[in-house]
Amino acid sequence: MSDMPNQEGEVEWNAVVDLLREGKTAEIPCPKERDYERRTAQMLKRAERRGFTVEVLRGEGVLRVEPRPAAGGAVTAQNVGEGTDSAAEEQQRQERRDARRAERQAGRSRDE
Repeated sequence: MSDMPNQEGEVEWNAVVDLLREGKTAEIPCPKERDYERRTAQMLKRAERRGFTVEVLRGEGVLRVEPRPAAGGAVTAQNVGEGTDSAAEEQQRQERRDARRAERQAGRSRDE
């Protein structure tokens, strides 16, 4: 579903957030090259503040924003066609974070 900007060219962020909360994909138009980065950053900040996880994919003239199940609160952005290397790297980083967290929890349990 495409989200149309209002007359000033700005995105109706509440409509985008509502779509994501419903589990639907939102498309944010990006008529200019600089809009991709700016609107990606805005979407990631808005999602993080609202406590949900999204994936932002760059398409031809649009950013496609998809809701993701909460997996440690990770928020991701990538270009369409970007390899799975970044996803694999992110998975490895998440596993290392989880391992460090488990070690800290185990250390706290022994101290108590």
